[in-house]
Amino acid sequence: MASQAAESYHWEGVNSKGKSAQGDISAQTPALAQAELQRQGIIVKKITKKSPSFFSSIQKKKAKIKTVDILLFTRQLATMLDAGLPIIKAFEIIGVKHENPSMEVLILSIKNDVSSGLSFAESLAKHPKYFDNLFCNLIGAGERSGTLDVMLGRIATYLEKSETLKKKIKKAAMYPTVVFTAAMGASAVLLLFVVPRFQTMFSSFGADLPGFTQMVVNLSNFLKSYWWVILAIVAGIYSGCRYGIKHSPKFALMVDKLMLRAPIIGMINQKVIIARIMRTLSTTISAGMPIIEAFDCANNVVDNRVYKASLQQIKDEVSSGQQINTALESSELYPSMVIKMVAVGEESGALENMLNKIATYYEADVDAIVDNLSALMEPLIMLVLGVIIGGFVIAMYLPIFRMGSVM
Repeated sequence: MASQAAESYHWEGVNSKGKSAQGDISAQTPALAQAELQRQGIIVKKITKKSPSFFSSIQKKKAKIKTVDILLFTRQLATMLDAGLPIIKAFEIIGVKHENPSMEVLILSIKNDVSSGLSFAESLAKHPKYFDNLFCNLIGAGERSGTLDVMLGRIATYLEKSETLKKKIKKAAMYPTVVFTAAMGASAVLLLFVVPRFQTMFSSFGADLPGFTQMVVNLSNFLKSYWWVILAIVAGIYSGCRYGIKHSPKFALMVDKLMLRAPIIGMINQKVIIARIMRTLSTTISAGMPIIEAFDCANNVVDNRVYKASLQQIKDEVSSGQQINTALESSELYPSMVIKMVAVGEESGALENMLNKIATYYEADVDAIVDNLSALMEPLIMLVLGVIIGGFVIAMYLPIFRMGSVM
């Protein structure tokens, strides 16, 4: 059940020094606001709910909580608890007047739940949109072991690594998209606006056009007449793929397999997935979580259905007594280096440390690949555009060259 959103209240009263005071406070109800003020040593004489201004209402509606907001909240909370600050006070410092109004509401809601007697993990579980099972389970483990500040630090590091990987995969996918979009855009402009001008000039020649030029002219005429059909087909394919991924498990599995086999992007995707799996397993095992639950957590953070199925298979084999490295090898999705390092970790009793090293290695590998791809992409874009534009220029000037040779 979702908790009630915090509201803003204006209060007037007497502070602990006996002087008149007033101010604003965020709470779910006036009673909770008054109880919090009394805890601070303030005798409340009057408390009223503040009516938000039009601008602030629009701002709150537009404000969204992003992964980076949760990451910063986790890191700040870890730092404050490590410094010995009580958790309720840390919530107040981080939450009150937060630059993201939605984040302020979320943090103060968690603070009120913890103040009312719920554990931190239970309070977070009431907001599954922002705190998944992995986050809540790790916080619960930290509370039970009395190492909440350490666990928050590990979670913050985990989130930072995950966010970096997401940015890298987006960056890697962006370059082919840019090349394709630039090529299609340049071709469309030339075919719709440049070629027709030359076609008018060619019609006055009265002679047959070269084959290459005639092909370009025909393509231009087709695009001018049926551009709406092309757009409809592209939109239909896109919508059909989205519908199939959402409603057909077989189709979604086929798309995920193709994504793993795609040139360059497929290789990067595999490395990102392996890094994410190993990072999750390392974090959960080091937190004292049973290995079976750790595989469940790893399954939840992976989007690719091929690897999700493999993790389920590995979990079942480990549950039946198999070693992790043997189960990894039977799935045929993990490189031999990963399998050997996991085997060494199991034999030496330092599995979480070895998993962490694997994750770090693959994260660095992805960084290097994407950086190299970035360096190569600029000349590749220039080359593609040069070939397209140069091809059109040659096609348009071939008739002129032919006339010159005849004369």
